[in-house]
Amino acid sequence: MRLRLLVLAATSLLMTAAACASTPDDPTPDAGTQVTPDTTAGDVAPADRTACSGLTVTAGTYNWTVEHGGRTRNYRVHVPPGYDATKPTPVVLSFHGFGSNEVEQELLSNFSRLGDTEGFISVYPRGLNLPETVGQGDEDSRSWNGVACCGPAQAFNVDDVGFVDALLADLDARVCTDPRRVFASGFSNGAFFTYRLACERAQRFAAIAPVAGMEGSAACAPSRPVPVIHFHGTADPTILYDGGNNIPAGKPYPSAPESVRRFAARNGCTGPEQQTYQKGDSTCVAATGCTPESATASLCTVTGGKHAWPGQPIFNEGTRDLDATLEMWRFFQARPRP
Repeated sequence: MRLRLLVLAATSLLMTAAACASTPDDPTPDAGTQVTPDTTAGDVAPADRTACSGLTVTAGTYNWTVEHGGRTRNYRVHVPPGYDATKPTPVVLSFHGFGSNEVEQELLSNFSRLGDTEGFISVYPRGLNLPETVGQGDEDSRSWNGVACCGPAQAFNVDDVGFVDALLADLDARVCTDPRRVFASGFSNGAFFTYRLACERAQRFAAIAPVAGMEGSAACAPSRPVPVIHFHGTADPTILYDGGNNIPAGKPYPSAPESVRRFAARNGCTGPEQQTYQKGDSTCVAATGCTPESATASLCTVTGGKHAWPGQPIFNEGTRDLDATLEMWRFFQARPRP
């Protein structure tokens, strides 16, 4: 699985293109000077739902598209067995890392398998790559605009938040979603973007679970407390546990503890930290005394862990001492949007 940062050739292309081309998502002639619109304007809580009617999608895996920003955007959906098209159903969005795609993220996260037993809908959006953004370059450069990271989406200020708005509207027209139980997770670059969604779409996402990626937004002011559970390895050489400035064409980013601490502060957590999980190399600690109490900000640290998804040993030796996917779902289940 190719979950990596930009290679030098791709970085060179990004910088060259930024100096001479504009894109539909960048209104200025010089894409190197980014203009970020007020993306919080779409942060509106959807109406509650007790039932659905007229929907025909049944259990299975689907590849759907939606138009946004002058492009056809793609996303993959797994609807679990036992799904009832009349009953509001929880949804988990899972965002892939840089250079990956929605199919690889489905395999990495195992959300579809867990969703089959737990009864939630799994959604895997696809980021844009260099050819789709500037017309040429490495196809394996799909990315998300996580502000500090990564790739063409960040370099050219792609409106990925707007894409997620369009995706949710399209999804809602196809399957019976529960507006109070929509959650987001992501790996690496996808984790940066997951944090951004918590900052700018707090009314749409009940809670988030980033893996191996940080809160990189320059200004983050969620409209409500958003519960967070963050997973990270201390020996991650790609997105450094202690923070850094090693992303080609990216920006400096905070440490994993600082990313979580910021949300603890935003969520009004004033109590002592509490250990919630410990096994082998893996320990989870949660801030307490939050407002509301369920709006905890938790950090699960894998001592010696690499750039990996805990519980998935086939990629970068993910620890077997912690099943991140299962812990995320337990965290989500207890935290619907108020």
